Amino acid sequence: MKHHTALTVSALLATLILGACATSQPAPPALVEARSTVRSAELDAQVQTQAPLELKKATDSLNRANMLLDKGEPMADVSSAAYVASQQAKTAMAVAQAKGNDAAMSTAELERERVRSDMRAAEAQRARAQTGAARQQTAVAEQRAAGAEQRAAGAEQQAAVAQASASDAQQQTAELQKRLNELQAKQTERGMLVTLGDVLFESGRAEVKPGAQNSLSKLATFLKQYPTRHILIEGHTDNVGSASYNEGLSQRRAGAVQSSLMGMGVPANRVTTAGYGKDYPIADNTTDTNRALNRRVEVYIADNDMPVKSRR
Repeated sequence: MKHHTALTVSALLATLILGACATSQPAPPALVEARSTVRSAELDAQVQTQAPLELKKATDSLNRANMLLDKGEPMADVSSAAYVASQQAKTAMAVAQAKGNDAAMSTAELERERVRSDMRAAEAQRARAQTGAARQQTAVAEQRAAGAEQRAAGAEQQAAVAQASASDAQQQTAELQKRLNELQAKQTERGMLVTLGDVLFESGRAEVKPGAQNSLSKLATFLKQYPTRHILIEGHTDNVGSASYNEGLSQRRAGAVQSSLMGMGVPANRVTTAGYGKDYPIADNTTDTNRALNRRVEVYIADNDMPVKSRR
């Protein structure tokens, strides 16, 4: 009887473990990178002592990304939260580096004061020196003082350069986030996504309406500020009409957005287009509202200087 009960408990545990594995989902690349970056910051003793508040923001954002993954939330939301965690961890490391450099500058100033004291002592010794041996000791002290002065100046210069680099990194991160917020961009595994609804076009047409140029102008301004980033423009439709018609319309609309951006100064070699028709809906096509959501142009902005990966 005891043997039967033990087998039953083991079976139940195996069922629970298999159930848990079945409902889990793999972490997206953005979350894997965020975990690594935050872990590096947590293991850095300088970050722990010099930037604890910034580090806590990063760990909180990472915990939120992990929670979204555990709850089975959309991968786009998980990747977006993970992206924020990565940036906050990098900021924490930059802040810690800058504060460490401040401490180095203080140490350099103390070294300067010690050098001055040595020089004053050398002056006094020289005044008292009556023999060749005394004069030699004075020269050695002066050489040591000069070397220490040079080392202190070098340390101060290095600290100033590092502090400026940390400040630039913080400003660049803040500026990039501001521009992406203006575009209402969303982090995905393929890059930052900007969705343009069907308000750009008249029904069944592929010419960009004059009133829609403002949205494209903001996108063009961003791309000119970050000239190494490539983009992929994808056209999508609802399921009304034949597959060939919808694919052709989606391709023409993607091309129209490309032409508008080129007219605003974005080089053609940075832009790729694709039309997928009704193949990749973001909502079911059972209502007018959902069909309007599916009629869209998606612009993917690369996270680096490599082209955006296509769907096919």
